[in-house]
Amino acid sequence: MVKSFTELNICNNTVIQLKKMGIKVPMPVQERAIPALMSGKDVIARAQTGTGKTLAFLVPLAEKINAEKHFVQALVITPTRELTQQIETEMKKILGEREVKVLAVTGGRDFELQKRKLSGKSHVLIGTPGRLLEHIRQKNTSLGGVKYLVLDEVDEMLEQGFINDAIQLISMTSPDRQTMLCSATLSEEVRKLGRKLTKNCAIIDINPNAATVDTIKQICIKTTEEYKNRAISTLIDRYNPYLMLVFCRSKERAKDLGEWLGAQGYNADVLHGEMSATKRKTVMKAFRDARIQILTASDLAARGLDVEGVTHVINYDIPHDVNWYVHRIGRTGRAGKSGIAVTFYTADEVRWLHNIENKLGVVIERQNLEGRIVARRIKSTYGKKEKTQKRGRSSVKNKRMAPKTGSNRRQQRKK
Repeated sequence: MVKSFTELNICNNTVIQLKKMGIKVPMPVQERAIPALMSGKDVIARAQTGTGKTLAFLVPLAEKINAEKHFVQALVITPTRELTQQIETEMKKILGEREVKVLAVTGGRDFELQKRKLSGKSHVLIGTPGRLLEHIRQKNTSLGGVKYLVLDEVDEMLEQGFINDAIQLISMTSPDRQTMLCSATLSEEVRKLGRKLTKNCAIIDINPNAATVDTIKQICIKTTEEYKNRAISTLIDRYNPYLMLVFCRSKERAKDLGEWLGAQGYNADVLHGEMSATKRKTVMKAFRDARIQILTASDLAARGLDVEGVTHVINYDIPHDVNWYVHRIGRTGRAGKSGIAVTFYTADEVRWLHNIENKLGVVIERQNLEGRIVARRIKSTYGKKEKTQKRGRSSVKNKRMAPKTGSNRRQQRKK
């Protein structure tokens, strides 16, 4: 096991910058990807967000970019604006005082301002496919000198239909480029794309459960649709979280819940895909600065959302896809820190809970709203008899679920 970044043969300046960021020991994906990329290999990496994959490709980029060559040398393509901006921020931190120009290029920002910045000959471009193509078509920049290419959240680009635009951009880069593909899954589509874009690549497969089980306390709470709001109010009062993310299955439910929490006096806001870029940026900055304590979000926010200090994640609506479950709860317990993830489920949704447990190979502890363990009947996937989880109280009276209106703590939180 590698105990420091110096063992990965990266320069002292980069090691110093990482220490300033509070990062001293490489995570598994970094331990494997950085040496491969430094040696010039292409890489396909499956790793969930929160496992350190961003630094796995940014550290080698920081080492390889030549500040004296005034053209675009590296291109990072992402599916979302938020992820683009986060990567830009991380890259600038790693570079420190080096004179390497990094530019984020996304929709929702002033096109003419981006055009002027592009004329300043950036070394690293990080952006979403659509806006990058707009600038290319208007000849505001060129990708012919790109020797280092990264596709982040490849599975999301495939799912959202962005991959054709990305392929167009890739066709404009140097044919002898070095390529890294990052994905949360290694589906056949991802593998097929990898075969098309890489050569003699190293495949790095980080177990999706390994990044979450040890650092995240996973809890499930059985409730009803009618009592979900009261239940979440009770949890907020009991946990008094530093930062809490609450995931809903649609933007409408996220908005409704956010408005309800605000009406109860909680310091809450909402994030969803149809907000303007300015509003999204404002909300995210307030959440990162802890001026917003609770953020209700649609699943769009689960991808690439990296906020330091998220202590609690609530699955207000249980996800039907295990990958979305991992993405959601991966917003907490990041970089080795601990976190709590709570999933609400109703009697009609037990099968989705079993689906998550079976695919991840875990048994999620059931609690009541007071935090006591409740007995569960667990169906074995191997045809054995059902097992009973640790016994405890099996229900919570309605009065226990009622929010504590007018409490001093809530008034302080509201401020």
